[in-house]
Amino acid sequence: MATTISSELKLNVVLDSALVALREALLPINAFSTVYNSVPLQGTDKVSVPFFPLATDATVDFNGTYNFSDTNAINSREITVNKRKYQALSFTSSELARQPYFNPEQLGFLKGRKLAEDIIKDILSVVTTANYGAPILTSAASAFDSDDVITIKTALDQAKWAKSSRTMILDNAYEGALLKDAGIKNAAAVGTASAIQNGLLPSIAGFNVIGTNLIPGNSQNLVGMVALPEAILVAFSPVTPSSGVRASLTNYETVTDPESGLTIEYRSWGDPDTDTEKSVIEVNYGFALGHAAALKRIVSA
Repeated sequence: MATTISSELKLNVVLDSALVALREALLPINAFSTVYNSVPLQGTDKVSVPFFPLATDATVDFNGTYNFSDTNAINSREITVNKRKYQALSFTSSELARQPYFNPEQLGFLKGRKLAEDIIKDILSVVTTANYGAPILTSAASAFDSDDVITIKTALDQAKWAKSSRTMILDNAYEGALLKDAGIKNAAAVGTASAIQNGLLPSIAGFNVIGTNLIPGNSQNLVGMVALPEAILVAFSPVTPSSGVRASLTNYETVTDPESGLTIEYRSWGDPDTDTEKSVIEVNYGFALGHAAALKRIVSA
């Protein structure tokens, strides 16, 4: 006897699985100044993102009065949420009736993962020579090791980067090279066996290291970067369909990650001519350049 699964339950599984995949794949974006707004935008397409300018004003000698001409006050910047990416799903009535062959969890995860992949590549498309200057390191993955991380750390110290918020984002081949580094694998040397046991890198030379296979090459051999949060400003927020559009939809749902506020949207409508239900899983976001001096590129050649 076939097991009957309600359409509501299948939808929940699809959305939850897509959200899990999105959250995991978008982890590198959290290294930047990012706001996940779970409140739908209404009447505006702007989201305020925290912005912490680099301190560049010269220290002033006291001459009888304080001068408050600070141009680097902590503030925020408005980011326009003007990007809409989606993954399409469609099912005929006949396909939906074959419930034993329908795996909503796997479908949602794959759609969410692909959606996250394209979002990351879009946001990181700004990481170019034109925007952030010459690379801080050029190295093949086979030659990359903890000594290179220390070299980068020294260069950033000399550039007076804040030490507390540095993040290193690396292509998985470079992350793997660090995992093979004898000094990192040696639990006694680093105080944790996470590298050899779980494939997780400890903090190295003051960097939180994030590995991913979603860094775009940008036609400039980009394989990684070191960054402060103000390098790129990112905002996510759902956009509620207008009343007229919503009237033509058979369903509009959102699901939100309780920790980050990351929200994905689901829209569906029917096409009776083809006996097909058409659906999309969608994410609305925007991004902008922050400080050019707050990101350094790592390239392979």
